[in-house]
Amino acid sequence: MINLKARETKTLVAVHGWAGAMLGLLLYAVIVTGTAAVFSNEIKLWSGGLLGMNDPLNQPLGAVLARLEAETPEEFRGDLGLRATPAGRVHAFFHTDETVNGVRRERGILYVIGPNGSVISRQEGLGNELAANDPHTALGRFYVDLHVRLHVPNPWGLILTGILGLAMLVAAVSGILMHRHLFRDIFVMRGRARLVGLRDLHSVAGTWTLPHAFVLAFTGAYLSFAIAVALPMLAKIAFKGDVREMVTTLNGLNVVDARRAAIADIDRILSDARQRAGAPLMSAGWENRGRADSRITVFPLPRSGDLTAMRLIYNGSTGELIRERPIVGLKPSWGASLLGLIGPVHFGNFAGWWSRAVWFALGAASAYVAWSGLNLWVRRRSDQPGWRGLGRASAWVGGGLPFAMTAAAAAYFTSLPSLETAFWTPAAFLIAALLALVPTIVMRSVERVPPLLFGATGILMMVIPFLRAAAGGPNWTAALAAGQSAIPVMDGLVALGGLVSVVSAGLALRRREQTTFSAGAIMQSAE
Repeated sequence: MINLKARETKTLVAVHGWAGAMLGLLLYAVIVTGTAAVFSNEIKLWSGGLLGMNDPLNQPLGAVLARLEAETPEEFRGDLGLRATPAGRVHAFFHTDETVNGVRRERGILYVIGPNGSVISRQEGLGNELAANDPHTALGRFYVDLHVRLHVPNPWGLILTGILGLAMLVAAVSGILMHRHLFRDIFVMRGRARLVGLRDLHSVAGTWTLPHAFVLAFTGAYLSFAIAVALPMLAKIAFKGDVREMVTTLNGLNVVDARRAAIADIDRILSDARQRAGAPLMSAGWENRGRADSRITVFPLPRSGDLTAMRLIYNGSTGELIRERPIVGLKPSWGASLLGLIGPVHFGNFAGWWSRAVWFALGAASAYVAWSGLNLWVRRRSDQPGWRGLGRASAWVGGGLPFAMTAAAAAYFTSLPSLETAFWTPAAFLIAALLALVPTIVMRSVERVPPLLFGATGILMMVIPFLRAAAGGPNWTAALAAGQSAIPVMDGLVALGGLVSVVSAGLALRRREQTTFSAGAIMQSAE
């Protein structure tokens, strides 16, 4: 039991309410998109329409890379990035650094390597633009970008989501402090009246999800501000804006030696890294190829049972291991371990499917808390035109955001055969958002809008597995034979989610009609 004076409780109620009212819709959007982003890797694999290797970097690459290097202009041969994709391919990016509009970026040639060393495609351009144009990962990438920065240009999108994380912390802490009977309110539903029941359900869901909300808010704010503010500030102050020099220094490898030297055997290095890590490899970065100060940094996945993984740094000339290092510092420490936990804890990928499922459920509950809290705040002020407008906006975002996200997925699969997914995925999201705005404006009873939009979302979700199959995606037998269980699992989860959405929407509309009928009967009796 938390005992506060009436004045303190009133202040906390105001802080809690205004924090949600001012940023509630954006906070709801971040939570909903984050709930989908929990399965971002599975979504990329499920939606890619391809069956590749489970560990793409576990194949002979030396001869293929040597052949590709000979075909690459000399200006791009100095650095090489290797990355395993969710579709089971390898992206090999030969590149060099250049400054564009005062911003240092990587320009080069991206080769997509399939199984058995086959070269599937070749593209030239800036690294971030080439990654953004990958048609087979557009859906998962769209969801992640929507969550991380709401598709607002950098660095403002990250700063905005960082502020939303702080607002979520304020709402969570103030919400728990103003409960006079915390543990009793976890289980008690005090009334059957619609408004009282909504308030109780908001309180119960908010109390149960408090630890999860607090962790998400803290880790999300940290990640946003660290990427958008802290690291660029460190690079600008200590390294005059040279990010590459900053990374080299933090790795403890700031010795410059431009003498020509041999090129190490990349296959032997990747094999050694895989054995040391005891896990598949995600990526590798090779700097200053053909020089005495050449370095190869390998990034493995965490070993089974571990939450974080070490980075392995090799001499790019001799192939010898220089050191293993954590995410921060040159040797393991408590600080590095805690920092390494932030990403896995925020995205819920620390225990496979089980942790993702729990994070998904808690994320959905947190989204309900943010949305229902905003509705409660608006209803108390429904006699004021401005607040009624916010109520309609809440109905639009609350039901329209899931609908638009599902429409983006449907458009992705529809456009996948033409490889135009990078355009149609965001375009369909915007079109669906505008369509969802129509009933919000036209319908007299705004409370009917979210159930209708949730019902439409459910119907789309149940259709999506068929759209995936029609787009040429692998069937369940082929997916299971290739060890890609995420494909049938995601099909089942999407269809089940659609069914739940349709049933829930139908029940909500039925309750609304019964409430309206009862109110009309009471008025007629009174007359």
